[in-house]
Amino acid sequence: MSKPVAFIDLFCGMGGFTVGAINAGATCIVSVDYWIMERYDPPEACRVHRVNHPYVRVECIKLGHPDQWRFFKRMVDDYRSRGYHIHIHGSPPCQALSNASTRSAEDGMPLVLWYLDLVEKCEPDSYSMENVVPVRKKLPEGVPSVTLNSADFGVPQTRRRCYAGEGWAACPSHTKEEWVSVIEALPHLVGDLMDSGRASAATTGVNPATGKKEGGSGPLYRELSDPSYTVMSSPRNIMLEATGSNAKRSADTPLDSPSKTLCGSGNQVGPRLLDHEPEKPVKIRSLTLPETLVLQGFNPDYDLSAARTMKSRWTMVGNAVPPPVAEAVIRGIHNDEGN
Repeated sequence: MSKPVAFIDLFCGMGGFTVGAINAGATCIVSVDYWIMERYDPPEACRVHRVNHPYVRVECIKLGHPDQWRFFKRMVDDYRSRGYHIHIHGSPPCQALSNASTRSAEDGMPLVLWYLDLVEKCEPDSYSMENVVPVRKKLPEGVPSVTLNSADFGVPQTRRRCYAGEGWAACPSHTKEEWVSVIEALPHLVGDLMDSGRASAATTGVNPATGKKEGGSGPLYRELSDPSYTVMSSPRNIMLEATGSNAKRSADTPLDSPSKTLCGSGNQVGPRLLDHEPEKPVKIRSLTLPETLVLQGFNPDYDLSAARTMKSRWTMVGNAVPPPVAEAVIRGIHNDEGN
C-alpha cells in the first residue's frame, strides 16, 4: 500500500512544481522563495504563487543560510509522523550555470550545494532538484541525475533540464512522434496568423494594446478564447523564434513542432512569430502571456496580476518548472511501505 505524498517546494518561483505536484495528488507542506526583480521590489513570485494557491502555505524566505535545515526538518518529522511519504524539491537559481551565461559556473554552485546539504540533513523519503543540464558535470559524486525533455511529458516545448535526486523515476507520457506541437497547443494561430496573408497589409485588424478594431497596418489578433479568423488555403511559412542570446533565425521552430526552450532572463515580451517567406524574416507579432503559459505547460488563465511589472511576469514564466514534468516526478515516486 502506497503512502500519501507531502512535499516541500524550495526556490518555488511562481509555483510550477507546486502545480504539477498537486495535480499528481500530493499535499504541499510549504512553498518557499524570495524572488525579486529589483533590489527594493517585494517578493513578487510569492505573491503570484499565493494568488493561484490560496490554500497553500507560501513563505517568503531568502534561502541559503546553513541553519535553515532545522526549520524544514521539523516539518518533515511532523508530516512523517502523520503517515506521509516526504518529498523535497528544489530549483536553485541557474543563470550562472547556463551555457549562455558569461559568469563563472562556480557562482551558481553555492545554492545547489546548500540545497543538497539541506536534503541530507532533513532525510526526506525522496527528493528532486531541477536545474540546467550543465550542472550534471558539477554535482558531487554519488548524486543521481537524469536529463528530462519537457516534450516527453506533453509540454509543447523541447526544454531539457537536469533533474537530480532519488526515490522516483519520471515516466514519459509522449514518444517523439507524439510530441505536442505549437499549433496543436495553440490551434487558434492557424486562422489568427494565416487569414488571407494580410499580416503586413492594411487591415481592420484588432490592435492588441486596445482590443479595438482600429484598421491600419499590422497583424491580426485574437484571444485564446475567441474563434479564429478564416483559415487560408495556402498558409505562409510562419515560424516561432528560437529565444536565447545566441539564437539565429535558422533555429526558428516550425509551428508543427514543439517550441524551443522559453527563456526567462530579460524577456519583456513573448517569443515572436515570424513570416519566413520573404528573403529576410518579418515579424508578425509576439506571443501573448496566456499563449506563452500554454507552451510552458500551464493553464492560460494562471493569474500573474500580482506581479508589478510585465518584465517580472515574463521572467517568472520563462523560469518556471513545467507542471507536467513535476507531475511525472511525483507520480514516479517509489513510496510503497515495503520499500
